[in-house]
Formats: sequence, C-alpha cells, structure tokens
Amino acid sequence: LLVLCIAQPSEVLGKVGTLCLHDMIRANYAKWDARAWTLVCDTLARLFNWSQPRELFSVAGAAVTDAEANGQSAKSMPVIVPQVRRGVDPTHASNRPSPLRTGGSGVDMLPSTGEETPSPGTANGDTDSEVNGNVANIEAIATPTLLLLPRANAAPDAKPDYVYITLKCILQLLLIQTVGELFGIDVETGAPLADSAANDLYGHMSAHHLFVLLDCLDQSRAFAHRFNANHTVRRKLVEMGVMPTMPSLLKQETGSVLMELHILQHMHADAVGVSFAKGRGLSMVAERQTVVEEVDDRLSQLVQHVVLQYLGRNSADAKRRVVSMANRLDASTTEAKKRMVMTAAWRPSILAVLSYILRTKRSTNEKLPFQAVVSRLWRDLVEIVGVAVDAGDRDVVGVVQQIMNAVEI
Repeated sequence: LLVLCIAQPSEVLGKVGTLCLHDMIRANYAKWDARAWTLVCDTLARLFNWSQPRELFSVAGAAVTDAEANGQSAKSMPVIVPQVRRGVDPTHASNRPSPLRTGGSGVDMLPSTGEETPSPGTANGDTDSEVNGNVANIEAIATPTLLLLPRANAAPDAKPDYVYITLKCILQLLLIQTVGELFGIDVETGAPLADSAANDLYGHMSAHHLFVLLDCLDQSRAFAHRFNANHTVRRKLVEMGVMPTMPSLLKQETGSVLMELHILQHMHADAVGVSFAKGRGLSMVAERQTVVEEVDDRLSQLVQHVVLQYLGRNSADAKRRVVSMANRLDASTTEAKKRMVMTAAWRPSILAVLSYILRTKRSTNEKLPFQAVVSRLWRDLVEIVGVAVDAGDRDVVGVVQQIMNAVEI
C-alpha cells in the first residue's frame, strides 16, 4: 500500500508515503527478524530503482546502460494520475520539508551550478518557466484516472516528460532523505539529527541488508554523476524544451554519497575496532569483520571519488580544472561561481572523510585498500586546505590541521 502511495505522480503523496514508511520502520525495527528486514530492504530497492529518472537520457536520445535498463519495465506500472483543479494549495497536505529548495518552489531538480544565467526579474536564479512549471501546477487531487506512465521515448515536446522526470527526481531525493533520517543524518549538511534511536537501528541490521541499502545509494550516486558529467545531454534537454534551464542532479549525487559514507564508515569502524558507539555486541563485530574487505574496498573507492569532486578534478584523467588567479579572486566569473557551488555541495562529504581519517589514524590493517588510499591522500591535504581557504571554510582547515598533528607523515 505504501509503495503504491509513494509511486503516485504527486509530490504530496510522495512525501506522505515516504514519511509513513519512515515512521513504520522506526516504530517496528526492533521486532523484525531477517525475513522482515529483507522485505523492507527489497521494497526500498524497488522504489529506488523505479524512481531513477532514466528518461533524462532516453528523452534526449542518449543510450541507457544495461544496469540502468534493468529497471525500465517498472516504469510501465499503473499509477493514478490526478487531474488538475485550481485554487487549492496541495502543500498543506504535508508539513514535511521538501528536499528541494528553490526559492519557495518545492518542485525543482535544478540546483544552480553556475551554468545557468538568471533571468531578469526572477529571484534566486529561478526562471518564470520553473515557477510556472511546478509539476504542471498540480494544486489538488480531483477525480483520479488510471493511466500508464508515458513511454521513455515519448515526443520531446510532450508536457508529461517534464512532469514525470521532475517527480521521479523528487522521489529519489525523498528516499535518500528517508534513509538519512533512519540513520540520524541530515543528508544536506551531514549533521547528526537529534535522534537516539538511529544508532540502535543500525545495530539491528545485518551486513547483508546494509549492503542492499548501499547498493541503492551507490546506483543513485553513479546515475547522478553520469548525468551531471554529460553536458551534451543536459544542454539538449533544454534545447528540446523538456527542461526550462540546465538540469543537474548534484543534490542526488552528494546526498547519496554522504549516506554511503555514513553507513560504510560505521561498518568499517566496527570491523577494525574503532566503533562509533560503545557496547557493540561481539556477534555484530564478528559479522562486520567477515565483510571487512568488501566494506574497505567500497569505502576506499568512495573516498577517492569525494576527494576528486571536492578538488574539482575530472575523474577520468585526474587533472584538476585550472582556474586562473584572477578568476579565483573575481567571484563574479561563471567558473568561480560554479566552483563555489561545487565546493559547498561537497563540503559535508569531505568533512566526513577527513573526520573518519582522524578517527582511524593509523589502523593496524595496513594491507587493506582504505589505508593505501589514506597514505596517498597526504599529498592532497595541502590542495584540500587551499580549496577550503578559498571558500572560507575553517572547519575543513581545522580537521586537516588535526590530522597533521595526530599522524606522523
């Protein structure tokens, strides 16, 4: 029932459904056995897979990878499409804050990356089409009609493309936000939530079920990164009129990365003996140790990805984008604005990486890949400090200083 509610083409129902799913898990997780956890994790996996906005590529005529195509059939599931009735504000149906902040509009997957030029007379860079295209101004649920989602290769000028793509992007963010709340993490800032039960929930999950969630988050991250890196497709969506401005899935990429880091770091800490919480049972520690190599491998790859993104390097050739000193001093340039947005977006993730390195220091597991990554990271610390100083980020600079004082390089 919750899956059907969440899968409806309505931001309000998506919020209500994911909030109910969150509350159900929080209220019952201590009672569940392995079978129940399998059902919950598989349900989340289905939702993550179904809500992946693959139409961003297919509408633009770009190829969809085999891994992404595995979920294409789910898009044909029957859904209730509400008709529009004006005069009522649907946001009153839920007090849950939207994960998308766009100057008051709760529906926009297009965070500014410095590539868009704000139109005159609009606030926060929002264009009139963004505001007016607020999910086709769905203002109330009238008489529902049972329809099928439009085909991924529908005509580029078809209005439903923008509606369904936007709704899927919103649902993907809501699911990431839900996972974050379950584990007591704000997926936008990385700050811990005032929630004492989050750590207990982690302790009730087996490594297998945690890996199911990690796979969901990793697929979400990989998809968003692939889209963000494909400027041709992003521009084509605007030229075709599917999107009003240059689209970006930066919030999806950084949010999923942050949650991956949180879960992997907890699993890794339990396995290597630097647990985040006291009183971990021997059975849990033993179980985490059985998967330490896979956890370590995933963590090492993710750390490298975060460092590359924070430093503004291209992951393909690992060469840093060169910004002239004049542009770095002149914050009005397009490139400088873009780098400021990217630095701010990746700040929570780099803080999580550096804080965990400080926690582990020199682990006894020298042969594991993560320690090899840490050893190579020392040469990047100065560059990380440079980026942080340019952004006026004292927190990142402070953590790097602590690392340098705590570890003899």
